[in-house]
Amino acid sequence: MRVAFLGKGGAGKTTTSAGFIRYLASKKPFVLAVDADVNAHLKGALHRTDWSGQEFEIGEEREAIISYLKGDRQDLGERTMVGTTPPSSKSRFIEVSKHDPLISKYALTSGNIALLTVGTYKESDVGGACYHVKLTGLQSFFHHLLDGEEDYVVADTTAGTDNVATSLSFAYDMNVFVVEPTKKSVQVYLDYLTVAPHLAERTYVIANKVDTPEDELFILKHVPKDKLLGAVPHSKHLKRFEQGRKEALDDFMKEQEVVFERVLSTWQEKKRNWNNYLERLRSTHTKVCRDWLDDYFGEKLDEGLDSDFTYEQALSQRKVAALV
Repeated sequence: MRVAFLGKGGAGKTTTSAGFIRYLASKKPFVLAVDADVNAHLKGALHRTDWSGQEFEIGEEREAIISYLKGDRQDLGERTMVGTTPPSSKSRFIEVSKHDPLISKYALTSGNIALLTVGTYKESDVGGACYHVKLTGLQSFFHHLLDGEEDYVVADTTAGTDNVATSLSFAYDMNVFVVEPTKKSVQVYLDYLTVAPHLAERTYVIANKVDTPEDELFILKHVPKDKLLGAVPHSKHLKRFEQGRKEALDDFMKEQEVVFERVLSTWQEKKRNWNNYLERLRSTHTKVCRDWLDDYFGEKLDEGLDSDFTYEQALSQRKVAALV
């Protein structure tokens, strides 16, 4: 199961993502967190001091990640594998576990939380690369991730509507917009639905910094009631924590707990249709190949791929391997 947190910059998206990750970690045996925001502040927002492992930016490791996931597949021949290339039965896959080879190598761990970080811009990127390039490895990661209903993956994504511009737009089972009671913040959510109406069914809202009944009424003017998961006040506890009062973080978490329970229960109702996922991935890959990838690489990247592959088959093989 995968959930993405989105929203306008400054709305509290990363703080809310981190709070939800900590909430999940208090209830579930393992949580995989993904910082897919160009600002890369999720690690700090989680307020853990016992991280272990080597710190990687997977945006810089995308070629190594894709090479690993390629496995023993033969259908590509000498052609390039990219972030949207659908898997083959000979591909390598990923489990939501700190023991998975890819996660154990690239993720930091703290207790039962593992954190993958895409990374941010560097001086060498200026004028020559967009953030979508850095997200290539994450796209391939998600499309080779065999997660089930008892696995929990939480992503803090780029601000605004940028998430719809890659195949990550359909990689998540649920999207949660963090929205302030302001026109600009609400507009980002409305713009997202305008650009990607097919994602409306899986997109919800947390109203943040809601201090008055008027604030909540403002949100409800723009967000359907059944899509509003709850409202969180402008927290004095978070301010106290950031002033050095460590115990205030627990008060902040309690303040959000009812909303987080609603997020989790709604999320658990989402059932992924792996056949639809694969169909969407294949059509997206074909589109980006025809739009620009084939010209860029000088290859027909969507031809001759393993048409017999199914995720159900890969999941079944993984279960059998676990029993041996």
